[in-house]
Amino acid sequence: MNYEDYFAAIMTNINNSGFPVIYPEPITKSTMIPTRDNVNLATTIYTPTAIGQFPTIVQRGCYAEQAPLNDLLGKEFAKRGLAYVFQFCRGIGPSEGVWEPKVHERSDGKDLVDWLQAQDWVASMGYYGSSYLAMTGWAIADIVPSKLKTMFLSNYGVHDYLANYHNGILKPDITTAWAMDNAGWNIDTDYLTAAKYRPAMTVDVDLWGGELPWYRDVLRSTTETSHYWSSITSQNLKQVAAKIKIPLFISEGWYDHHLENALATYAELSAEVKAHSVLQIGGWNHFGQPAIFGRETPNLLLNDFKTMLQWFKTILIDQQVPQGRLQSYEINADNWHEQTSLTGTSTLNFYLSQDRHLTTTLNEVKAGNIDYTYDPGKSVPSIGGEVLIKTADQIGSRPQPDLNYRDDVISFVSHPLTTNQRLLGELKLTVNFATDVDDTALVAKVMAIQPNGQTFNIRTTITTVAAQHADYQAGNTTTLTLTMLPIDWQLTAGSQLRLDLTSSDFPQYQVHSNYRGNQSEQAQTRLAHQQLVLNKDVPSTLTLPLADA
Repeated sequence: MNYEDYFAAIMTNINNSGFPVIYPEPITKSTMIPTRDNVNLATTIYTPTAIGQFPTIVQRGCYAEQAPLNDLLGKEFAKRGLAYVFQFCRGIGPSEGVWEPKVHERSDGKDLVDWLQAQDWVASMGYYGSSYLAMTGWAIADIVPSKLKTMFLSNYGVHDYLANYHNGILKPDITTAWAMDNAGWNIDTDYLTAAKYRPAMTVDVDLWGGELPWYRDVLRSTTETSHYWSSITSQNLKQVAAKIKIPLFISEGWYDHHLENALATYAELSAEVKAHSVLQIGGWNHFGQPAIFGRETPNLLLNDFKTMLQWFKTILIDQQVPQGRLQSYEINADNWHEQTSLTGTSTLNFYLSQDRHLTTTLNEVKAGNIDYTYDPGKSVPSIGGEVLIKTADQIGSRPQPDLNYRDDVISFVSHPLTTNQRLLGELKLTVNFATDVDDTALVAKVMAIQPNGQTFNIRTTITTVAAQHADYQAGNTTTLTLTMLPIDWQLTAGSQLRLDLTSSDFPQYQVHSNYRGNQSEQAQTRLAHQQLVLNKDVPSTLTLPLADA
């Protein structure tokens, strides 16, 4: 990322936010605030050059390299009449203590906002953060003091497992990349080399220069009930959403790896909190950057600083109660919608045929099998995707390769659509499948072929045979169900639906070894001979959720 351009874009958004500068350079104070166990955490306070009480924006974060950004925000907010407080997490930057991701955020965050509660210059508080800085907000959202009135949180939630795994398959572009960047020491190993390394469980010692216990715990914990996700820290976080009492603004992106996490969190909010909270999902990635490529998208980006400052003004300054709403950006239509849910009102089925067609007419299905060989040593590269972060040049909806561009990629295509169709909700696929090993993976990618011939990915997902059938015997035919993340997407008249089936998508998903068990413990791989079993009696079916026109 070019930080000079990033900072320039932020300044442009702040200057265009509608909140003018009303004070000169602010008063800045750096201090060490003790926690309940007497660990001093580095905290910087920016206040307007005036005497009085101020609405105060609060952040806590773990990225020492973001100090210049924190300074920029503090000064710009204070010049506009808002105090700003930033605290580094334990073991980060000048803060004392040992850095342990997530472990102390609930208690340390609570100690900070309670300290601010007692300060005369704090009139009210709003918590603000994105990514890990949002997690530090979620960690305390149910135990805030009376002056903390609201939170504006982006790209996170309370269900961390969902951002790191899917059906027991690790998302290395998220988990491994983050571990390398936040290990507590400098790691110069090539990321892709580390992400492919077998066994992944020992990559820290073998390639990174030391054991990283919390990362190994994550690798051992392949289900949401596993040790790492069942720890006190994770359990406390998972229980937060239902107990929140303050209004929230939750900002997400269709191609952010925390989308599933955030949606699960929003679903757990009480009806009373939802009535005064906003869930906004745009066509951007984890960094708030455009994630829709190859198409004109003049309405895609919003001024997020204007949105955030207006939210805090409404609640902290005007002392008004906001109206809840759900906003979503419709990809390809370049439109924003307000609605009550992300669930379509009807469905449309496409059946998979042996001649590699997708048909809406069951009688047109040609029965037969399609075979391919999956070699873990020759994984299919991720080209566009929703659970990427390190491989930034592939995040989002991007142009796709030709049909059947590899022998291990099986493409199905529909006839051109006769009318526009708006997809809204989760795409689902059921596939009759067989393999000659006791476990393997199946990847599904749904795409749209535009009338001009360009193809763009809509959604990708993965499952394993063992995740759905623990007693699977090699050679048997079974049915696999794949559910994709929700989407808001316009399929235009004249476009065609495309479905690719394969068995890997790296580095979005960990490469499956074709052996049963925790993939991070597998040192060896083997070939798997896969078979799609297609017929009319038990049709393999792609189900699209449709919204009313």
